[in-house]
Amino acid sequence: MNNRILFVDDEDHILKALKRLLFDEPYVCSLFTSPRKALTELLDLQPALIVADQRMPEMQGTDFLEKAEKLLPRAVRVIMTGYADIDAVIQAINRGHIFRFIKKPWDDAGLKLALKQGLDHFQNIESMPDCVDRAALAALVERERLQGMLEMTGAVCHEFSQPLQIISGYCELLQESAISKSETGDQKKYVSGILDGAEKLDVLLSKLRKITTYKTLSYMGGAKIIDIHGSE
Repeated sequence: MNNRILFVDDEDHILKALKRLLFDEPYVCSLFTSPRKALTELLDLQPALIVADQRMPEMQGTDFLEKAEKLLPRAVRVIMTGYADIDAVIQAINRGHIFRFIKKPWDDAGLKLALKQGLDHFQNIESMPDCVDRAALAALVERERLQGMLEMTGAVCHEFSQPLQIISGYCELLQESAISKSETGDQKKYVSGILDGAEKLDVLLSKLRKITTYKTLSYMGGAKIIDIHGSE
């Protein structure tokens, strides 16, 4: 069983933290601060799972994983990122270059689960006989890609919730102030409109966080997106 994980992060203290975290786990960890160096070692190491930070001076993590896919297409690829880089990560997931994402700073239990899921996915692919129908393999990869997108959606929703609550709270204070001053006209209408929009967004975020079984819709360029209202 291949249990090798290759980590790439230009910050050495991050790699040391990962090594400490996984000390008691049954993994063989290869650590690189240079994505270019990691690419030269990739074929010799043959990792089952490749984890890369997004923001690195030599190249972005998404670009590194795209190059890694060409060298080792069956290896499972995971990106570590903050929400500032969310657009690049979504594009990489849609193109099939990334299996999962891990939020930085990470939650230890969540990171360990993501790594286990990545290795399990690799074993599922490796256990398929050579004669397996290509459509079945593509369906498995697509299912996992959508699951990764769903997990990202849930995490983003969680991050949006706090600022949304702050906006709603201040709007309610403004509304109470307007009423106490007996103000009329545009001010009340604007505050009421903001509150109404915030409430609708809160309902949507709540719906997204609770989705466990999802349906998809066809999207531009042959891509698929999650059908929010048709999912459960």
